[in-house]
Amino acid sequence: MTTTRRTTRFLAALIHGVEVERTAIRLTNSEQDVPRSRHFLRDQLNARGFTPEDELTDRVLLVASELVTNSVLHGRTREMHEPEMIGLALSVKPGEALGILVTDNSPDPPVQIVRPATIEDGRGLRLVSAIADHWTAAPATHNGEVVGKGVWAFFVWPDEANRESTALHHRTPMEVR
Repeated sequence: MTTTRRTTRFLAALIHGVEVERTAIRLTNSEQDVPRSRHFLRDQLNARGFTPEDELTDRVLLVASELVTNSVLHGRTREMHEPEMIGLALSVKPGEALGILVTDNSPDPPVQIVRPATIEDGRGLRLVSAIADHWTAAPATHNGEVVGKGVWAFFVWPDEANRESTALHHRTPMEVR
């Protein structure tokens, strides 16, 4: 994956920017922790004023589910009986951008594949591409050696008018009065 101006802009805002809020958790490399990743992010977004009805919440949770699932399915480097961890981080620059970072121990970059519509799996990165405003991957290094990878998904911070319009759209007719 190549670095674009958009990637650089998001990374600059979320990694090197001032007033960036960061939080992270460690998850086990197991399917049982995919829901835990969603609960963590839902709670973090809620603490920042985003409700389950906000479009951004839906987008972030779906993308996180796909990226964590990809790490579970493709990022394992140890035997199944050996514990292995995945990292999940949220970086927020209020009013500007939000990013999630999923890390695992595999040095192999994610590969977006094209499959026939009749195949039920293999669409995760296509969903990520369609739902996130941008995504990228990079090797994780320690002392100059590649020790895994990180996959970022970025989202532009919604303006208040857009949030209110989306929230109205998600309500039932009885709630809109």
